[in-house]
Amino acid sequence: MTSRRLWAMIGLAGTGTALAALLGLAANAATSEERWPGFLDHLRSHPWPWVAALAVLSVASVVVAVHVQEGPAMGSGDPVPPSPPVIPPWFVKRDQLAETVRDVCRSGRAVAITTSLTGAGGFGKSMLATAVCAEPRVRRHFRSRIYVITIGRDVRDDSEIAAKISEATRFITGDESQFSNPFNAGQHLGRLLDERPRILLVLDDVWEMRQLEHFRHGGSQCVRLVTTRNPHLVSGASARILVDEMSMEQARTVLTWDLPPLSHEVTEQLLKRTGRWALLLRLTNRLIARQVETGAPHESAAGWVLDRLRRHGPSALDPAGNWDMNKPDLRNQAAKASIEASITLLPSGSARLFTELSVFAKNESIPMQLIVLLWRTSSGLAEDDARSLCWKLQELSLIGLSGRDGGRVTLHDVIRDYAREQLSSTDRVDLHRRLVNEIAADLPLVPTPHGGASTDVPAWWETRGYVSDHLIEHLMAAGRDRQAFSVASDLRWIEARLTRLGVTAPVTDLVAIDTPAARTLAGSLSAITHQLRTVDPAQALVGILHNLLQDNVLWRQQVEHRRQDPALRPFLLRRWVKEGFHEYGDHAGHRITTCAISPDGAWVASGAYDRTVRIRRASDGALSPMLRSGVSPDSLGAGHVNAIRHIAFAPSGIWLATAGDGVRTWNLASRASTGLIGRAPSGNPVGDGGHVGDVRAVAVAADGSWMASGGDDTTVRIADPVTKEVTAVLRGHSGPVRSVSISARRGLLASGGEDGTVHLWDRTERTPRSVLRGHVGPVNSVSFEPDGRWLASGGDDGQIRLWTLAPDQQCDVLQGHTRPVRCVAISPDGRWLASAADDRSVRIWHVAERRTVAVERWNWELHTCTWSRDGDTLVVGGILGLLLFEFHS
Repeated sequence: MTSRRLWAMIGLAGTGTALAALLGLAANAATSEERWPGFLDHLRSHPWPWVAALAVLSVASVVVAVHVQEGPAMGSGDPVPPSPPVIPPWFVKRDQLAETVRDVCRSGRAVAITTSLTGAGGFGKSMLATAVCAEPRVRRHFRSRIYVITIGRDVRDDSEIAAKISEATRFITGDESQFSNPFNAGQHLGRLLDERPRILLVLDDVWEMRQLEHFRHGGSQCVRLVTTRNPHLVSGASARILVDEMSMEQARTVLTWDLPPLSHEVTEQLLKRTGRWALLLRLTNRLIARQVETGAPHESAAGWVLDRLRRHGPSALDPAGNWDMNKPDLRNQAAKASIEASITLLPSGSARLFTELSVFAKNESIPMQLIVLLWRTSSGLAEDDARSLCWKLQELSLIGLSGRDGGRVTLHDVIRDYAREQLSSTDRVDLHRRLVNEIAADLPLVPTPHGGASTDVPAWWETRGYVSDHLIEHLMAAGRDRQAFSVASDLRWIEARLTRLGVTAPVTDLVAIDTPAARTLAGSLSAITHQLRTVDPAQALVGILHNLLQDNVLWRQQVEHRRQDPALRPFLLRRWVKEGFHEYGDHAGHRITTCAISPDGAWVASGAYDRTVRIRRASDGALSPMLRSGVSPDSLGAGHVNAIRHIAFAPSGIWLATAGDGVRTWNLASRASTGLIGRAPSGNPVGDGGHVGDVRAVAVAADGSWMASGGDDTTVRIADPVTKEVTAVLRGHSGPVRSVSISARRGLLASGGEDGTVHLWDRTERTPRSVLRGHVGPVNSVSFEPDGRWLASGGDDGQIRLWTLAPDQQCDVLQGHTRPVRCVAISPDGRWLASAADDRSVRIWHVAERRTVAVERWNWELHTCTWSRDGDTLVVGGILGLLLFEFHS
């Protein structure tokens, strides 16, 4: 409970007590005839009104106290909420305004999406949402905590969506955390909203579900108002309010705003022929106003517009006058007359330039710089003249104009359709060609995807935003289908589209080309999309893509060429995979629990629930032909009666140790067990020697002279691998020990346990040197940096913690895994950390920069990982198999 809320409760409690006392006095006065001193005699003279008034105040104080106690408190560091929006003077209140206000102010029913305003473009959804934010009732209900986030058509990349969510987070809470993954950004915003009182969050101009879905996390006290053209996006909204035609009175106000009085007959005819459609009403108003500004009499200006609507408006399609502006064809026809009238007010030659805007994609926000490029190549127009023309078009309401990001232009789909009809098919092809040529001229030339000696190509993948989203479309419209295929099949283009928009974008590009070759490539990408999930950072996703395509004959050459680019390092290169081992008739399979690499890097050992250790060649994953003892012909481990939990090679590579129902050592040359640590032949503990219960972890010192193990009996035991004697028993954990690690150069020992702690030991002492706390839940793995200066730990809380051991202990937390971390392993040079987790991923972290640099996902949970001595190889094990990667740094 915050101090603010505590003091509020104390104050209210005191007020309630005082009111109760006065209430008692008033009730007593009702039956008393004695005169009371001063003000109190007034209470005695009029007791019953005071009884009623004080009773109401007492109840109210209790209600307020409960509300303060149960409602979340506003963060003390939150920015001041924004001021009420400015409503343009021509705006009129519509019936939907009162309905929306009523709905968002209904308390106790905040859901993922509370209310939505839907309808075709041009009916005034965004303006209506702005008016809702300015309503006094709404501002009182939310105590001015009202925030508007405009999404827009051009916010499409995962990184752009995440940035938009982070913008909302900063706007509302002041938290400046940045995310490139929209899911993580949405989760973070939801958690912060859960801690705050009622908030109205307006999400304006939403186009796609992917823009909306991550704004829906958390926020039990957050009411969300969404405006969209697509009603299917908000099927879960508790109220869907349709915004369509205006009432007659509302339409009259918009039509005649800031104009001299028009005759009743002209006004009524204009209202009829505009269909009370907000967009057309505003177009007509601006058209008359521009004529009046030039000195034309207002009645003649209005009559001129009306005449054009009669001859070219909806009556051209429906003379009977049944004009429903919800029908696209009638809207288009009505707009046509006003657009043509507006065009006559443009400077000479500008009408043609206006129609050229129709070559841009429908329902898009167009960067001003692209319009400058187009008009420069089509008519030689300078940039300042191009911007001036856009301003004039905006004054006539023919385009929408925003100054953000260097200028953005929006073209209503009705107006775009009209402009497109004014161009011949030859004109359109020529304009598309000119546009893509101008874009290409600003891009560097680079070698072809295969690195051959053919002509260099523009680096199309360096484009972003509108160009990246619509390049294939413009190339095909320019009649350059072959070039479109070359771009869409370039691995560099696919990488860029994948990391910005997700797995469907590069597939969609190829499908749009619709040739046999394009469909084949699209099919090969579609087959792996289920394994391509957005991860941080984007480069890690590229590594996953390369590993999935490296064996595909359609992509192999490009993958090999791309891997020569130093900008892609570091990355993991998958060399072999062994899944669901069933060799030699072993139908139960080798369900892996642990793995290790021999010191010379030649062999990979894996231990499993089937009580065996299997040895494979690191070069190709083949089983060793010389190890044929144990439960099966390819196994070590005879003697263990429970699952093998951990393996550790001796530094010499001559023997290895296994942990399971005890600790055993094995001679790799003779393929025989050399003994059970701390146990007599009968299997009973010798004195205070062997573990009682299963052993979870084992580690061998760098010089091979001693080893450590941890088990379910909560102890860590030090043993001599030659004599098999336990030389020390270290007690301190309050639960089973899951992991042990020995530093290579300082001889320090660390252990992690189910009690959520990491213990640091000196093997000559019987008590821990220090206990590191921070994990929530069991610690599954610990690993020392080679010099012993710091330690890494991973746990069930999904966190990796880096502990600096001297001179003062500090801790950094690495977050990226979404499920328990089962293993952490530090590379021999200490620069990299590998982690394997139940979220089916292995991550490589840059230790100094505390960030993920590579990620690999697989089809099953990953439980173990280990580096080779030279740090060039990483082996990862999961319950159903092994993976070996080359690490290129």
